[in-house]
Amino acid sequence: TTYGTGELIRDALDRGARRLLVGIGGSATNDGGAGMASALGARFTDASGDELASGGGALAALDRVDLSDLDDRLADAEIVVASDVDNPLLGDDGASAVYGPQKGAGPDAVRELDEALCRFADVVENTVGREIRERPGAGAAGGLGFGMMAFCEATLQSGVELALDTLGADGVLDGAALVLTAEGRLDRQTLSGKVPVGVARRAKGYGIPVVAVGGAVEAMEESTLQRFRDEGIVVIFSSVEGAASAEDLMDPDGTRRRLERAGERVARLVDIGGRL
Repeated sequence: TTYGTGELIRDALDRGARRLLVGIGGSATNDGGAGMASALGARFTDASGDELASGGGALAALDRVDLSDLDDRLADAEIVVASDVDNPLLGDDGASAVYGPQKGAGPDAVRELDEALCRFADVVENTVGREIRERPGAGAAGGLGFGMMAFCEATLQSGVELALDTLGADGVLDGAALVLTAEGRLDRQTLSGKVPVGVARRAKGYGIPVVAVGGAVEAMEESTLQRFRDEGIVVIFSSVEGAASAEDLMDPDGTRRRLERAGERVARLVDIGGRL
């Protein structure tokens, strides 16, 4: 449940904050932000008027959303959500299908969760009078992006774009010849606006090629690799060298050595290119 996120927002409001930056992503939830909204006073009930249980599956029984007790301080707050992905809420590219499996959901559970979120979106959008499910980022953090826009009227921004602007990336990129970026796992999800692609898009504007290093690299079809190239990532490396145990992969010293060797491989490739 995203209930804890709602508690954090409420605590910030209690402390007098009226401009909030909420970072979302990497969650283990799939409740569309229902938990978050509950912590802020919203009620979600079934056809019998009973409150729904926590979690994404329970949303399939949703009949009514009551926002009469929603924290009225939200109306005076500016809430910006930094999201690491731009997925919609539902469907093949939605919260359940793309991120459910990494949270332990099998095919049947993914289908059930997506159907539950669809019911949730139907009732919520009818209640708030706005269509939100297709907006970029609605599927972030198990649909929390959807809930933040629906109940808090939050504005979603690309997390990586926000970080790049804050760090003054344009000043660093101007005049650079090569950009290195990395992620724990490079796969199809990376193309949904995660950090390596966000960095590559910014670098592409300067005509700078990008090399991406992943702690793990998913086996990809040529069409997926081409999408990486289209974004400006010209080469992908894995920092893992052959089979390794979980214990080895979690060892800080071993990780440091693998990253150093991956960096050396990139440098040698650049050196070779300069000699051709």
